[in-house]
Amino acid sequence: MASVSRTIGLAALVAAAPGAAARAQSVPQGSYQADVLGRVELSAEHERLVAYASDGGPCRFKPQSRVLEGQLKGGVLVGQLTLCLQGASCPAVDTLPILALYSLEDRSLTAYVRPRAGCLAPVLGAAGLLVLNPAQAVSEQAPVRNGTSAVARLRTEKRNAGAAKAALERGNRLLGAKEWSGSAAEFEQSITHDDRNWVAFFGLGTAWLMRGQTADAIDALTRARALNPRESSIHYNLACAYSRLGDKKQALANLGQAVKLGFAITEGSQDQELDRLLGSDAASLTTYMGLIQQAVANNKASAGRRQQTGP
Repeated sequence: MASVSRTIGLAALVAAAPGAAARAQSVPQGSYQADVLGRVELSAEHERLVAYASDGGPCRFKPQSRVLEGQLKGGVLVGQLTLCLQGASCPAVDTLPILALYSLEDRSLTAYVRPRAGCLAPVLGAAGLLVLNPAQAVSEQAPVRNGTSAVARLRTEKRNAGAAKAALERGNRLLGAKEWSGSAAEFEQSITHDDRNWVAFFGLGTAWLMRGQTADAIDALTRARALNPRESSIHYNLACAYSRLGDKKQALANLGQAVKLGFAITEGSQDQELDRLLGSDAASLTTYMGLIQQAVANNKASAGRRQQTGP
């Protein structure tokens, strides 16, 4: 693990990484699709479920607009939904209360939405049935804007080390507080002032991953890896990201490289999605379990060295 002096706030980043946060509870996260909303990205923020518009859908919401939020309790989401409406005396956009049922079996959210009297939501229909299903195709996991990835749009026109560092520190604080959207914005700002800092790309990739923007997260983490190929946490987060896409080969390869570089975890703290993908696959199970055991051993060895050398 790199020293704190070289990696501003790395401890906060690792603490908020998928292995620490995503396993807290089973909640719908990632890319989802509904006729009335189009594609959205679901993520957990401060124990609340939040959905951000991706392609706008029939309502043509701006990208990153918050369209759904609420609290998931016992398989029931209690919250509010933002929709566009049609009707002579109806508002163009309205926020409606919603009760949605979450299915652990297919990870879908189902609700009946009732706009105000005399109003209709496009595509929703008179019955008001709304079903949010996980996006199935890997190619649809993250939005591509005008053929350009989200990372490719970030360019440094004029370097400003002070502004880059300040934005990076703000991003680290927000990431540690699980403010995924705010932290992502700060890391993007940092990169626009200096695109040579791997920590900014690592933080951005982590924030995007926690928001369910898997393909964008892989792009950002790949940039971080190119800038610092020896940092084990980058490889581990890439393994977690590829697990969200169901890519066993890449997930296992990146996990192996992370452990080889000394990645360490406490026993039983492996990422939930990574564990589900590789731990249930007969062809990968033996190698996966060996790598997890080595990561635990790395942690114990690191603890022993700290005990010997003192604080």
